[in-house]
Amino acid sequence: MNLKMVKKLMHAILTAGILMGATTPAFADEWDEPAPEAVEEVWTHQAYNPYFGGYRNCTWSAWQITYERTGIALPDFGRAGNWMNAAASMGYTVSSEPVANSIIVWSNHVGYVGAVSEDGSMVYVIEGGYCGGYHEGWFPAYYPRSNQALYGYIYLG
Repeated sequence: MNLKMVKKLMHAILTAGILMGATTPAFADEWDEPAPEAVEEVWTHQAYNPYFGGYRNCTWSAWQITYERTGIALPDFGRAGNWMNAAASMGYTVSSEPVANSIIVWSNHVGYVGAVSEDGSMVYVIEGGYCGGYHEGWFPAYYPRSNQALYGYIYLG
């Protein structure tokens, strides 16, 4: 079975569990649980998230949060560090300047930019895979984070 088939099978299994009344997968731990108000939306959307791992995976989280907040179903950009190049090659605008409702890309991590400070020096990142699960917070807009180079921003609209 190839990886794409495994992802589809996992998605079907998890979706079936949620639709039958479970609020989280049976193997979920405290880091897997999304914010309570998001549980229903996470698993009932019409688009297919090509990533796996729930909120402990930054690519799954960035894709999911983008879809929930903008309705945009991103393509599979591959590994986190590849998102800038993949997005640019698919016609998305990429930039070193932050804007709200964009994707921030570091060398091995991605997140959704929910807001930019008035002076543009800080970004409010909504992400998964940071400290093991869902996380939100303000970070410098132009600097590395956790020893990861900042690649830039993918504009969504």
